[in-house]
Amino acid sequence: MIEINLTIVIQVLQFLILIFILNRLLFKPISQVMTERKAKISAWEEKTQKLKESARMQLETYENQLREERAQTQERQEQLTKELKKKEEENLQTVSEEAAGLVASAQQALVEETERLRLELRHQAVELSQILAEKVLGRKVS
Repeated sequence: MIEINLTIVIQVLQFLILIFILNRLLFKPISQVMTERKAKISAWEEKTQKLKESARMQLETYENQLREERAQTQERQEQLTKELKKKEEENLQTVSEEAAGLVASAQQALVEETERLRLELRHQAVELSQILAEKVLGRKVS
């Protein structure tokens, strides 16, 4: 059986003193270090979350700007295409007008040349008729 005597009381007192000393020198500092560590980890996690949120917001801003730039680029491209088509139509119209002018002037020149040749042929016909009449008649015809 268990005997209760002074040694048990001394051992219990020694145990309590040891617990008190360990608590002061070991458990409280370790507990304090762990609390500080948890606080640092929480701060890091919070900072990480803020950085993630900031990165997400910057990415959204970048994507929005990229979308806007693409839309503006497409709009500019469409505008340039319209301008090019308009200039092309103007150039075609100018070329068509010039070609029509050239055709008209060529036709006019052809008509003038035809008329000139007709007159020349008439004069030649008259001269040939006179020459032929002189040869047939054997005398000069006036």
